[in-house]
Amino acid sequence: MPISAPSLGDAEDRHDPRFQSDEMYDTESMDFPGLTPEQAETVLKRLGAGVVDKLELVEGIGWKASIEATAEGVIIHFHAHDELIDDLLRRFEQQAERELK
Repeated sequence: MPISAPSLGDAEDRHDPRFQSDEMYDTESMDFPGLTPEQAETVLKRLGAGVVDKLELVEGIGWKASIEATAEGVIIHFHAHDELIDDLLRRFEQQAERELK
């Protein structure tokens, strides 16, 4: 089950202070050798993200992730609410391992 869904860009989202303050968000990056940007985007969509920029940026409620292609695979840069980030990282890692099999 996804842990979030993409923001629909409602006017209420832009005015709600919970969506404006960076102090409740953490940033972490993870390297995934062998994973392609397409596979990374697929995994992120399974976790509830909507595509903002194809193969570059996805966004869910309370989090977003950018995909950086490298010679070895991808680096995923997560920016998530501090209550979501640990679960998001764990679940992405599990799904990425399955994707690589």
